[in-house]
Amino acid sequence: MKKKGGKQMEESWGMQEFMGSAVEDKREAKSLSLMADRLLANPELSFSSAVGENFRKSAWRIFSKQEVDVSYGHYRQTSKRCADQDVVLVSQDTTDLNYASHVATEGLGDLGGSHVNPGLCLHTAMALSEQGTALGLVGQKLWPPQSTGRTKQVQFYPLEEKESYRWVEALQWVDQHLAKAKKVIVISDRESDFYEYMAARRSKHVELLFRAHHLNRKVHYEQEKMLLKEVVFPNTTKVEVYLPRTSKRKERNAKLQVSWGKITCPVPTYKKGEDIDLWVVVAQETHTPAGEEPRSEPPLLWYLLTTINIEDQAAALLMIDYYRKRWVIERWHMVLKSGMQIEKLQFDTFTRLSHAIAMLCIVAWQLIWLKHLAAESAQLAAEKIFEPLQIEVLEKHSGRKELSVQQALIIIAALAGFTPTKKQPFPGEKTMWRGWAIFSQLCHGYLLASQINYETG
Repeated sequence: MKKKGGKQMEESWGMQEFMGSAVEDKREAKSLSLMADRLLANPELSFSSAVGENFRKSAWRIFSKQEVDVSYGHYRQTSKRCADQDVVLVSQDTTDLNYASHVATEGLGDLGGSHVNPGLCLHTAMALSEQGTALGLVGQKLWPPQSTGRTKQVQFYPLEEKESYRWVEALQWVDQHLAKAKKVIVISDRESDFYEYMAARRSKHVELLFRAHHLNRKVHYEQEKMLLKEVVFPNTTKVEVYLPRTSKRKERNAKLQVSWGKITCPVPTYKKGEDIDLWVVVAQETHTPAGEEPRSEPPLLWYLLTTINIEDQAAALLMIDYYRKRWVIERWHMVLKSGMQIEKLQFDTFTRLSHAIAMLCIVAWQLIWLKHLAAESAQLAAEKIFEPLQIEVLEKHSGRKELSVQQALIIIAALAGFTPTKKQPFPGEKTMWRGWAIFSQLCHGYLLASQINYETG
């Protein structure tokens, strides 16, 4: 695919994202680029099958070097994509990678449970547009977790030695790679609800938005001290929002009562620092409307804390909309595990495995980006994104000319059985990666056929 932004470029998507990798020479960067292109074309194959025998050997050689930074060039590309955005949302989250079937890999940690569960933890910060389009990764941390062997209670370890430090570290990635962005809002879930994260140093253009976990914490509200869950704000409104399906709930439209106001979080008694002023947006789902079947899952209740001033209803509802964009990173986790089969990687050391994971994370982002383009690019010409060969195959297959990016991606998704409906007019992630795999094979076959010289006589 061509470079995002519409410039006519000959180099492939892999070259755009990986030629800037921190490696010893350009030959290694080119190898990474070609590997990435093959992984994108074959998202459901194993790493070795997708890249082929020669590139498998190249990967083993390059990934053996601890000083290699596969993601460095991609971070720079992400920074460029974010530069012209009025607001950049950065969603950060952690996922476990289970390698129980690869116990011989050196350097794995223990994910915990009733028995030793080999694996790794991956924390990622992903940049999104204000509309929720994935613009690229901003930073990652991969580590082997420790479920046993600690000699002290966790609260007595320095912050840098705790796993919770990953949330603070993400703010450093934002400062490093998004320093030129106009405005950045870092969005996170309940695990980031602790004092050091609220008080962490951040640039003036960076704001926080996270979901409260400790509703029994003492806060100051209008010169009174009370529990956060007991605060009643006079500003209220009602709104209906769409909640996508997750592992814990079915998709639905939720009717929410929303209230907002300002609080002060005092310094915990055993820590040093200053009190922190925050704004709170409370979104609580009302009872099931008459005529609808009762739901088995509990009603939604969000306490969203932010450093952004919430002065009116529009600002409060905007915070809810921003927080909902956080789910993009959860869909990306699904692509990583179900599509890219990241938990089936068979590298024998932590160093090699970590570089392979970094590469697949960027390929999975590209698949998420394609899915978003399918919904958002009705006016953008396909020539701005796709390579000439891909355009030719799309036109031959569809019998249509002058396709938009949206039309092209729907045609590709149709290869995997997608049919637009009123309820689902655009393909999901799984359909997109399966359609893309079929489309890549079509392009390869078309290229081979066009090179055959049929002789007669």
